[in-house]
Amino acid sequence: MTVTLLRGSDLIGRAVVDASTGEALAEIRDIVFSSGRGAITGFTLRRLGFFGRRLKTVLPVGALLSVGTDAVMVADSGAIADPADIPANMVSERSNDVIKDDVLTVSGRSLGTVRDVVILGGPDPRVVGFEIGGGQVGQGLIPLGAQAAVSGSALVVPDDFEQRIRSDLTGLAAELALIEGGQA
Repeated sequence: MTVTLLRGSDLIGRAVVDASTGEALAEIRDIVFSSGRGAITGFTLRRLGFFGRRLKTVLPVGALLSVGTDAVMVADSGAIADPADIPANMVSERSNDVIKDDVLTVSGRSLGTVRDVVILGGPDPRVVGFEIGGGQVGQGLIPLGAQAAVSGSALVVPDDFEQRIRSDLTGLAAELALIEGGQA
């Protein structure tokens, strides 16, 4: 199975497909991200189509088969949960939204603001980085790595992360491999 890096914004509008029937069930409306854990906990959904309205049902991350480049796959329609049955960690609060958070180094230098999240797709999707922009270092991609803190107002990274900013997903993937391999 091939896994890939995706921008979170690229998942918005992506079809949720029942792998047993091939039927598109809904579209991704938003990603529910636990900033405290740095993990995706699920997705909010909308009806199919350009003007699809928000659905009250959700898709917990544990019910996924895979997040792919063209669709989010589930075993069957039972993967989509009723709001009364959602896990407590899927409660989405605007204070947990990392988009537009300041990106600061531990020494207090501003690198910009978070523009998007970068997700490693596959059967266990997770946030692995952030797209940042608007700061003194310009626009780029920064690995999640060993950030000091993620909150509803700031992403704090080690001072050396300014040198880890990459211009594309391929460069970010290489940087992540170094970090996860303990070579950085």
